[in-house]
Amino acid sequence: MANWAEGTLKIRGTRADIKSFLTGALKPCFPIGAGIREFITGEKPAAPEVEIREDEYDFKMKSEDGFYIEGCRRAFVGSVDWWFEDKHQEVLVIDDFKQAWGVDATPLAELSERYNVDLKVYVFEQGMEFNQEIEIHKGEIIKNNEITFDDYKWECIYPNLGG
Repeated sequence: MANWAEGTLKIRGTRADIKSFLTGALKPCFPIGAGIREFITGEKPAAPEVEIREDEYDFKMKSEDGFYIEGCRRAFVGSVDWWFEDKHQEVLVIDDFKQAWGVDATPLAELSERYNVDLKVYVFEQGMEFNQEIEIHKGEIIKNNEITFDDYKWECIYPNLGG
């Protein structure tokens, strides 16, 4: 079983580019056990439904079992609840990002370039006692730091997150 690096994923760009990232890079997860049922019965499960609701104030996107991030190994988010700021460059903060073991910046950089957005990730991993901070601008990895501590429980701001 993997340790989970958990924290936030921030997406910055125009409203159109962020929506393109959300609808293109986030894929709905199948329910746990769907693969086993398919193996036993031979029947392919129905594609998970994605509900998107948007109006002039906000954008909501959800799927019953959350989303995985395309091209990223075991990286997930839950639902998206984004209130618009009416700025040229919007920022969406997703608070329930997680990836197994640690975050691989390379596939995120590829998505950043493809969708013309900036990405910022900050995660906590209590099992291996580190934090990770990543910043990517339009495909270029600006920062990819692993932050370690002498006394994780005391020094880390959220020592019980992740793991």
